[in-house]
Amino acid sequence: MTPSILFDTLFPLVFALVLTYFTIPLIINIARIKHLTDEPRERNSHSTAIPTLGGLGIFIGFILSMTLFADFKIFPGLQYLEFAFIVAFFLGMKDDIIALDPAKKFLGLIIAVSAIVVFGDVRITSFYHLFGITELPYLVSVAFTIFTFLTIINAVNLIDGINGLCTATSIIASTAFGIWFYLEGSEKSMQMVTIIAAVIGALLGFLKYNVSPAKIFMGDTGSLLLGVLLAFFAIQFLETNKDYEGAYKIASSPVVAMSFLVLPLVDMIKVFSIRLYKRRSPFHPDKNHIHHVLLDLGFNHTNATLMLSAYTLLFIFLALLTMNVTQQTILLVILAFASVCLPSYILMRREKRASALHTSDLLESE
Repeated sequence: MTPSILFDTLFPLVFALVLTYFTIPLIINIARIKHLTDEPRERNSHSTAIPTLGGLGIFIGFILSMTLFADFKIFPGLQYLEFAFIVAFFLGMKDDIIALDPAKKFLGLIIAVSAIVVFGDVRITSFYHLFGITELPYLVSVAFTIFTFLTIINAVNLIDGINGLCTATSIIASTAFGIWFYLEGSEKSMQMVTIIAAVIGALLGFLKYNVSPAKIFMGDTGSLLLGVLLAFFAIQFLETNKDYEGAYKIASSPVVAMSFLVLPLVDMIKVFSIRLYKRRSPFHPDKNHIHHVLLDLGFNHTNATLMLSAYTLLFIFLALLTMNVTQQTILLVILAFASVCLPSYILMRREKRASALHTSDLLESE
């Protein structure tokens, strides 16, 4: 292994991992002393009070590793990513400790991601021939990129519902993006590899305390941070691939990028659709998420997380297998929705059957 590879990948990963791993126990103790815990409620899937400041450990591990190992001269946009990361951190921390007004959180996130898009010039400049659309006007590009950031941030935030799931999903997605940037190999892409290695290290250090039985949750602090990062990785992947002409160029890059984030995106669309169908606000919380359905079907946290992680890996594999076939889009979307909706269908059938049996028993007793 060459010194360059060590510095770009192994060092930031190990540094973030060790830092997060030894920081989390301190955070757990402080959170318990100060009663900064998530109390069991109807929508929660835990029965005891659990500290919610795990995102602080992820923040410390990642931000220090990124600052130490990334070269901001090669990729000036990273300073605006750091700005957005810090803003998202304070928004999430405030919300974890004292509930933050949703409108204020939304405004704060717009300010955070706008810095990356406008000042860092990290934008989606094209639809990459998807639906026959190529270059976007500047203002449309800015607006659509901010919308993409907010969509991915919200999707990642919503998937954080059971032990280890958001962490595992983020590790898988980050690894997929990181491998491609490493293969692309430009100086800018190697800086992406460095920060991806840092976030993977931080998540691995956190995961030990987040698997069942969880000792700490990442909270909004962690999920907002991961949403910002994964959106940044996806947008940078699309733009780098657009100008790349090497052996690893991907013809259907939007579909591949979505496959890396398939679980949070499809789950968000699914629950929003159900809420709108029931004439409720799409932001009204419920238990229609795929992980809630799996728990209701009898899976424990670990098995549900493993199953959904395997689902993510399967769709990444399918997308990469057909990455130069642009007609794959509709097929993959249909498969994704069918796979996520199937457990919900099974549960509804089971509940309907149980209700029918209960009614039959009541009639017989009369």
